[in-house]
Amino acid sequence: MILKLWAKKEREAPQEMESNYHPLFFHLLDVATVTRELWNLVLKRDMKATLSHSLGIDDESTSYWVAFWAGLHDLGKASPAFQGKWELAKNNLTQAGLKFPQILTIPPHGVITAAALEDLLSNLKLPPPLAHRIAVSVGGHHGVFPRAAEIEALTKEVIGKGLWNNIRQDIFNALAKLFHISQVPIPQEEPKNPFFVMLSGLVSVADWIGSNQDFFPFAGQDIDILGYSKEVSSKAKKALNSLGWLGWSPPVTPKKFFELFPAIKSYCLRPLQEGIIKLAEKLITPGLVIVEAPMGEGKTEAAMYLADHWALTLGQRGCYFALPTQATSNQMFGRIQEFLQHRYSDDLVNLQLLHGHASLSGEFQVLRDKAKHLFIPDNVETETGEPQKGDVIAAEWFTYRKRGLLAPFGVGTIDQALLSILKTKHFFVRLFGLSHKTVVIDEVHAYDAYMTKLLERLLEWLAASNSSVVILSATLPRDKRQALAQAYVRGLGMDRKLSSPEEVSYPRIIWLSSSTQGAIHVDASSQFSRLLNIEWVRGDIQVNNPQSFTLGVRLQETLSGGGCAAIICNTVGRAQEVYQTLKFYFSDQDTESGEQELYLFHARYLFEERERREIQVLHRFGKHKGSRPHRAVLVATQVIEQSLDLDFDLMITEMAPIDLLLQRSGRLHRHRHPRPPGLENPILWIMLPELVNQVPNFGRGSESVYDRHVLLRSWLALQGHKSIAVPDEIETLIEEVYSDKKPPRTLSSELLKCWQESHQVLTRKKDEYESQALNFRVLPPHYRDDIMEDTARELEEDNPEVHQSLQALTRLSDPTISLVCLYGTAEIASFDPYGQDLIDLIAQPGRETTLNLLRRSVTISHRGLVPWLIEQGLKPSGWIRHPLLRHHRLVLLDKDHSARLGKYTFQIDSAEGVVISKHGKEDE
Repeated sequence: MILKLWAKKEREAPQEMESNYHPLFFHLLDVATVTRELWNLVLKRDMKATLSHSLGIDDESTSYWVAFWAGLHDLGKASPAFQGKWELAKNNLTQAGLKFPQILTIPPHGVITAAALEDLLSNLKLPPPLAHRIAVSVGGHHGVFPRAAEIEALTKEVIGKGLWNNIRQDIFNALAKLFHISQVPIPQEEPKNPFFVMLSGLVSVADWIGSNQDFFPFAGQDIDILGYSKEVSSKAKKALNSLGWLGWSPPVTPKKFFELFPAIKSYCLRPLQEGIIKLAEKLITPGLVIVEAPMGEGKTEAAMYLADHWALTLGQRGCYFALPTQATSNQMFGRIQEFLQHRYSDDLVNLQLLHGHASLSGEFQVLRDKAKHLFIPDNVETETGEPQKGDVIAAEWFTYRKRGLLAPFGVGTIDQALLSILKTKHFFVRLFGLSHKTVVIDEVHAYDAYMTKLLERLLEWLAASNSSVVILSATLPRDKRQALAQAYVRGLGMDRKLSSPEEVSYPRIIWLSSSTQGAIHVDASSQFSRLLNIEWVRGDIQVNNPQSFTLGVRLQETLSGGGCAAIICNTVGRAQEVYQTLKFYFSDQDTESGEQELYLFHARYLFEERERREIQVLHRFGKHKGSRPHRAVLVATQVIEQSLDLDFDLMITEMAPIDLLLQRSGRLHRHRHPRPPGLENPILWIMLPELVNQVPNFGRGSESVYDRHVLLRSWLALQGHKSIAVPDEIETLIEEVYSDKKPPRTLSSELLKCWQESHQVLTRKKDEYESQALNFRVLPPHYRDDIMEDTARELEEDNPEVHQSLQALTRLSDPTISLVCLYGTAEIASFDPYGQDLIDLIAQPGRETTLNLLRRSVTISHRGLVPWLIEQGLKPSGWIRHPLLRHHRLVLLDKDHSARLGKYTFQIDSAEGVVISKHGKEDE
């Protein structure tokens, strides 16, 4: 009887059942077996030990229970509510004696699973609370845990009674027999919340794999249960092999720092790296390490060394590098790939790039192509049945949304990690992917109050999931450092306050785990221990009078003997304005000597142009001095502020928070280049804000990006400074700006009023940000009650059409929207302005066309234009269901590369990028 129930069928309803469907029991067995093989072949020893310890039984017994529970995930399909969806099956089952009452509203089958499974598990002598939570956990495999109210609302007609109860019991018993449940110890411990989150993630992943018809084709009733059970294990192993789950294991042989990073042999270890090597010996359990040091001290290699140490000693499942931007992720991706290629030369290592434009990365595409070639049917297995070895690849299965963090190694934005603790569908899959890994979080000082609150909750969950964390930062305020460390302590379940490491001066390493805690000072390298000279310069621009641009005049004089300077502006509009004005002083075209002198780089270019400029900037201003211009000025936004390995002789910046000013100065004299006359010492020019009654006006653009109070205190902290001793004075300046202190008594009445008013605004904003974070993030892992009841909000990911209160926001900012820019009309559109490279907007585009469309995309956050585009922007019918294009809008340009969008003119300038104007006037 149980083989008559269906789980999956062909989309077009067949005239006869035969083999056009997959029996429910076979699907349950598929998923249970995949789970068992994941346990045997993929999960590492630390994770298996954690799950087993939570249940109070041995690893082998736990593997059977977990597989059995996973197999029961679709038990709710053995109900009239589900079986009645297919008329042919309904008729056959009716003839067999099963009843189908009229059901007006069909609930999700996961809810029925939760309702039906609890009693069956309790009958196995599982403690009732454990039976309940297991039932809800596996019932949530489609991304949302069933709520108590949903379960209570189920009627007997929906669930099915009589013979329906009997058939569910038969399915339950048959699966229990195949997994020897009567022969293994019964769990008596009641695990904490992290166990059920990990279980839900594992079940969902196993269901995704077990639902793949390439490996588990529809069987119908052509084979009996015993016959099918003999084949299913080999199918599961082949699936894991073919999808790229196998091929890598944690290292078993330690390697010294020099062996992991051969390039470092050319110079001595940095003091920070020496400190990390000594510290690693103490880290015998998962822990948190916070590294605070200036740029160039080798923090990245130190983090990679720790990740390798934890993989070796604890058997952790790989590493995820979380960075602030897509550009910094792309840069890090190449470094991690090189490291993995060297460290695991005999393994097949799966490395993923995780951000919205990962598909456009050339380096990532190479790894994807390798995987496609490797995993074609003829190449999947060697003669021994083992996967091919000796390369770094990006397996295609893991490139789909929600799956990337499941790969053993990944590089991407911090947003991908933060999504794991927001109330989204399948948040627990992402947490499962991060569990028992090392998570490296870079540039932490760049995150605002909202992101910091999310990060605190992420640290709690990572600690509870036995993940190690390395936090890297050039500078951290004391309060933020303490809050992050305390969050990890809470996640460990340790009820204690951290001892304050204030007596340990910057640069420093702080660490904590369940077994150890401490902090040490490390010296800065001689190359980066320096005196940073500070000068204030005028940066105001007189409209239609570029000759009076004081900054341009002075910059021209300073670079008369050569040199490379960077100007960092706080908004794209300001960067475009400065660039245009500097054309009077420097050439933006190749000169007679063949050198371009003026460059512009920001985020508001079409992707293909932004990528070209990023490569150009790295080539011209990177560490390789052979391509360095004799004289050049780069005008940029914050895109060059973090992680990009750039080197300038002179840095000019708009006023910004003190930590970001210091971060920007890290691009000064980064490498050992000879410096032009007059620029032998690092100099930071800061543009003077306008003073009105002694109160600085930082400008509408800067104050839309940074908080006015922080700007004011940063400005005050720098008054009287002609230089900054790096790193000695960094911590003092940071605390001067970010500590909770009273205003100085020396302030004028006007400045005091500005301090107080801006502080009130900052406090309200911080409270609002933290409140929003509390609403969006999941409950903490050691919450006293069951957290599954509170996670069903289903916040939307990447959908600009829903209100921000319904979005899974990893950052609080003005709404953004992604645009694809083509030419022509909705009827006849093309990639070029001449109408030669046409595109069909009705048909769903294939992969190559999709990539070409994304290359012509740009993301904007213009406050006036974005709402209009959300409401009235063009949405081609062929994009609506496309996974990469569904939230994009289409902009159709004329031959002058412009379009009229509501009250605005949208234009693509070959040099400046996207320029948005209102009524003929440029709108910043």
